[in-house]
Amino acid sequence: MLLLANIKKELLLLSRDRVSLLVLFVMPMVLVLILSLIQDDLFRATGGAATTALFVNLDEGELGHEFEKSLQDNGALELVKSLSGKEIDSAAARKSVFNGEYQFAIIVPAGFSATINQSAEDAVRGALRDEKVIPRSSRITVIFDPAVRGVYRSAVLNALQLGVVGLELSRKGAVFEKLLPEELQRNIEAQMGSYAPTDLADQLPRISFDWTNQSLISLDEELASPKKYATLPTSVQQNVPAWTLFGMFFIVIPLAGTLIRERQEGTLTRLMTMPVSNGSLLLGKVSAHLLICLIQFGLMIMVGRFILPLFGTPVLELGSDPLALLLVAVSAALAACGFGILVGVVARSYDQAAIFGSVSIVIAGALGGVMVPVYVMPRFMQKISVLSPLGWGLDAFLDIFVRDGRISSVLPQVAALWTFFLVCLAVALIVFRRWRQGY
Repeated sequence: MLLLANIKKELLLLSRDRVSLLVLFVMPMVLVLILSLIQDDLFRATGGAATTALFVNLDEGELGHEFEKSLQDNGALELVKSLSGKEIDSAAARKSVFNGEYQFAIIVPAGFSATINQSAEDAVRGALRDEKVIPRSSRITVIFDPAVRGVYRSAVLNALQLGVVGLELSRKGAVFEKLLPEELQRNIEAQMGSYAPTDLADQLPRISFDWTNQSLISLDEELASPKKYATLPTSVQQNVPAWTLFGMFFIVIPLAGTLIRERQEGTLTRLMTMPVSNGSLLLGKVSAHLLICLIQFGLMIMVGRFILPLFGTPVLELGSDPLALLLVAVSAALAACGFGILVGVVARSYDQAAIFGSVSIVIAGALGGVMVPVYVMPRFMQKISVLSPLGWGLDAFLDIFVRDGRISSVLPQVAALWTFFLVCLAVALIVFRRWRQGY
């Protein structure tokens, strides 16, 4: 009954601070909405869909068109050749990229076909005659927006390099097919003189280089999962659990604030004069704020399931085990409440609690992969990330969402979260007991 009375007291205090409740519920939802949309667009731009680039072909021959076709067939680039109904020239392409309207422009120079054909012939003839030849090269210009990220730029350059290599192989193969009989005829005539047959080139079998386009090695993508799991990780599956955890841990500010206000206003002094145990006082606060965290969790799941898809993002897939999902949510919420209790007991003023609590949560969120996925961090940062309770919760959520995780697979993270909660609560009880002995 004493515990229930303490829970009721905490819920009444929370209901009076409607601004804090609004922040606790609305802030994580807005973060999930905005950041999921931003990262979904980034995800699509860096591999989920073709990258748009301006394409200017100044070549008079056929190789400029062949290069264009190879880029389109590759599927990595979507080429734009006209703006406002007018064909793009080099100056317009440069201006458009400079203004930030497009991030890339590809310019095939004039005389591209003639230069490549002559260079291929020189290179093949030199190889057949064992002569050292340095063929001329033709430069394709790629114009980048300076604001484009390194990974994004590398992806575009790799797509262009594939097109260039394919075009070079096809031209060298065609020239080799043409020159080989001629070189054989020339060598035989040099050795046999007048006895050499004059129609040797016509008697040789025709050489086709179509086989150069036939792949001998293929890459088979497969998820690292015991079973073929159909759901691939998306920006929604990264951001919804990440910012849900971030919002849960921000419970530290109102939770610590209630403890500090009770201490400053004398409410805690009156409570300590009553036959109420320390554990009952602190567990009442934990229980009330645990309920707030679980409501947060439910709202965030609804955002991922019903609101984000309205803006074109994938629907949040909740994985294979609802009980495991609930277990992780409760464990993470308890860890957040335990940290809030500890901050509220240790801090001497509301300002101290607010500053320390918010900064520590931001640091833990950054280390745990909330802002940036852990796998893209430097190696030493990945090692430090194992210390973040937000990282434990995020790993557990991702295990369930995308790795076909069950309760057994998330037990290590759940155990870590419960240990964090119990350690925080134990330290808070020790400090709280000293308080009570001082009254």
